[in-house]
Amino acid sequence: MNTTRRFWFYTVTLITLGIFITGVGQLLALLFDVLIKSSYGTQIGGANFHEQQLSLGLAMMVIGGPLWFFFWQAVQRRVKGNPEEIGAALRKLFLNFILLISAITAIIAASDFIKWLFSGVQRADFSPGGLATMIVAGIVWFYHRQLSESEGHPSSAARTLRRWYVYPLALFGLVWLAVGLVQLINTAFSNLPIWGNILIKGQFWNSIAQSSIAMILLGAATWYLHWFRMARDDFDSTLRQVYFYLATISGGAITALVYAIILLDRFFLWVFGGTVVSAVPRFQFLGWAVPAILVGIAIWGYHLRKAQEEAGRVQERRQSSQRIYYYLMAILGLGTTATGLSNLFGILIDTGTSLTVSNGWWQNQLAISLGLLLVGTPLWLYYWNGILKRVQTGGITEWRALSRRIFLYVIVGTSIILLAADLVNIIYQLLRRLLQGNPDSNFMHAAKWSLQTLIVAAALLWYHWQVLRADQRRGAETVVTRKHVTLLADDRTGDLAARLENKLGYQVRTLYQLGQTGAPMAGLPDEEIDNLVSEIQSAASSKIMLVQLNGKITVLPYREK
Repeated sequence: MNTTRRFWFYTVTLITLGIFITGVGQLLALLFDVLIKSSYGTQIGGANFHEQQLSLGLAMMVIGGPLWFFFWQAVQRRVKGNPEEIGAALRKLFLNFILLISAITAIIAASDFIKWLFSGVQRADFSPGGLATMIVAGIVWFYHRQLSESEGHPSSAARTLRRWYVYPLALFGLVWLAVGLVQLINTAFSNLPIWGNILIKGQFWNSIAQSSIAMILLGAATWYLHWFRMARDDFDSTLRQVYFYLATISGGAITALVYAIILLDRFFLWVFGGTVVSAVPRFQFLGWAVPAILVGIAIWGYHLRKAQEEAGRVQERRQSSQRIYYYLMAILGLGTTATGLSNLFGILIDTGTSLTVSNGWWQNQLAISLGLLLVGTPLWLYYWNGILKRVQTGGITEWRALSRRIFLYVIVGTSIILLAADLVNIIYQLLRRLLQGNPDSNFMHAAKWSLQTLIVAAALLWYHWQVLRADQRRGAETVVTRKHVTLLADDRTGDLAARLENKLGYQVRTLYQLGQTGAPMAGLPDEEIDNLVSEIQSAASSKIMLVQLNGKITVLPYREK
């Protein structure tokens, strides 16, 4: 089939499948309502709701079912024995889209059903629509998964689209597992008998605990199936690196960071005698703060260790996602530290004003400031030092990296905007009072936020401007004529390609020989690498082939017809 016809067939098949399964769901919901809830004949708006449901379900099933079957069989006849159709991107998009939607729908519906089972199978709380949705979505998912796995993934597009189903579902399951664990521990902690009569006492086995256990069970099963089974051995995948560095590692670290700040803030409030506006006991927040920190650290630690283990097994370098992760964590730590410093300067400014402030104001401000600084400063120092080491060893590739340019320009630009806004407000407040003839009228208090952020913004601007200018002097923003360089070698460590990329400033495509044609090539000295780079840059063609043969590397410019 050509692309237009293929798109038409799969679109019509998807629409008719939706009509068919909606009709089946309506009929199943009606059946469960009658058999389990025994509520046939319920009147809604003066009309018999179940008769409407029966009519609509039958109509959608009778029309949608044959239409879906006809179009789906037409598609399957064209696919049978045709590898091109099996690996077609539209087919894999169709299958994986259905798998993703049906899986999420089934999981959410199953959560409500399990919660109902845990609550004692109360007929009044039964949701016939939820059970019907779980069954229909589960059958749709199972059928299409069996079909997808039996066909395999013969093309690059097919494997990529499969990953766009596997990794989002793995992340979905992990998030459900984490949230369920935190909620369950918090519920157990909140129902301990140590809180006295401050709270209305309740039983541990409440709806939150039941929902949490359902989330734990379903989240663990979903994560296990998609991460440990379907994503197993999928090392050579860019999306896997995104899952590692931008989702789980960064997500776990950010979760632990946020709740660590809250924990430290509450601790220092208790130490300094600050006030907490809350209806719950002072230390009951530990029930959700500590588990959230531990779960975040566990997610971060596991996936970081896993990513480091796999790094040596991947043929091609996967530096981009890791680099983005480093800069993301650095800017998160820097922002947290800057906020803490700004709050500290605010305390000093407030102490110099004559205005009456609320009781415990400085305790509250100092507590949050110390919490921000104790979490943000080590985070920023750790990742910024890691970035500096990467830059020292990575050379021009690291200096020119898009994530580094964005990081520096975002900080410099944000600092300039903050400085401009602060200076405008300070001058405005000063001139307004001078024109009114009352220059001492609460000027410090009115310009407080501008004064406290001015100092921090100026320091950030000065430091990162120096870094930015140093990168520019190294040629980080010099326009480079990129050539299509392909290296054919038996150096499977990737060291040669990495050294060439560091000198050239762009990626080198690497091909590996199936058989060794000569003695293994020893590491080339830097002088020879520089000579290779010079030959590449001075070549007349934009396409270069580097061939390793008998311990030497030959530069071969070429062109395509």
